[in-house]
Amino acid sequence: MEVFMKKLILLVSVVLVLSLPSGFSYAQESFKGYMFGDYYYVVSHSNEDYEGRNGLRFRRIYFTYDNKLTEKIKMRLRLEMASSGDFDEKDTLNPIVKDAWLNADIGGGQNLVFGIVSTPTFGSNVEDVWGYRHLEKTPLDLMKMASSRDFGIGLQGDLDKNGRVSYSLLFGNGESNKSETNKGKKIYGSLAFNPLKGLILEAYGDYETTKDKKNYNIYQGFAAYQGDWGRVGLLFAKRHYDHEDTEKDWTLLSGFAVLSASKKLDFIARYDKMLGEPVSKTVDYIPFSTAAPSNLIIGGISYEIAKSIWIIPNVKYVFYDEPDAGETPGNDVYINLTFFWKFK
Repeated sequence: MEVFMKKLILLVSVVLVLSLPSGFSYAQESFKGYMFGDYYYVVSHSNEDYEGRNGLRFRRIYFTYDNKLTEKIKMRLRLEMASSGDFDEKDTLNPIVKDAWLNADIGGGQNLVFGIVSTPTFGSNVEDVWGYRHLEKTPLDLMKMASSRDFGIGLQGDLDKNGRVSYSLLFGNGESNKSETNKGKKIYGSLAFNPLKGLILEAYGDYETTKDKKNYNIYQGFAAYQGDWGRVGLLFAKRHYDHEDTEKDWTLLSGFAVLSASKKLDFIARYDKMLGEPVSKTVDYIPFSTAAPSNLIIGGISYEIAKSIWIIPNVKYVFYDEPDAGETPGNDVYINLTFFWKFK
């Protein structure tokens, strides 16, 4: 695995050097960003300590610097500032590097990428079609079954001249945007097909092994249809874990609809259902109970009150299936007024 990584790094270096003669005078720079947050109120919760909590918060602030260094090479540096989101800590927004990559056009509609990049898990179609990251993360990201970023080397592009078939491959650390300190690595791959205008079909899979011989893999299917009226999507994913004599499966089914009443007004609905194992970790801003599989319903109305400024009154409702042991957790209800604006 280490030898393979060294060969990939050498390949990236050669491609980048060969692309440099066009000169850095070609540089085309842009600076942009966006920020979002909420006024939230916890109406009820399976953890009674959270009931009645409320306040204003920024969930995320992003600053992005893009630069087209040459005719064939571009780069991005994105900084993210995030609050803890656990209803317990009082802390300032913490800055991290979210993206830091080079992208080289190697011809034939193919691109070589290197650095901290979006993973194929939902970086290609799922997040773009959902379109409401400021309202909520995509399902696998939200349930902490996968990460939106990794440090690695990837190849992506189209497999036909019409752009109907596309792919994305990534060989990464498996540590999100954190540093790597072990022998384990992660391989990702997705294949998307657009047979008809507005219709998207995508298959995804990954495999990860860790230093202590724990193995994880995910497979996912995504289908969506979109038009001037809005968009609908359906996602199925399964994460498998095995280590020595232990095996676990997390299964997730999600569906959403965004209906556009006008250029400024959208109606949004989404349902995420966990099957089998419950969520295994605390989820930011929506701390699910880990005692039973969850069902999340999101309903909201998005309105653009001025250019590039939106407000989204919304409700997030969580109820739980009966666990194998113990009592069923109580329902969680959040009422939010989400705000979002961007600049460039």
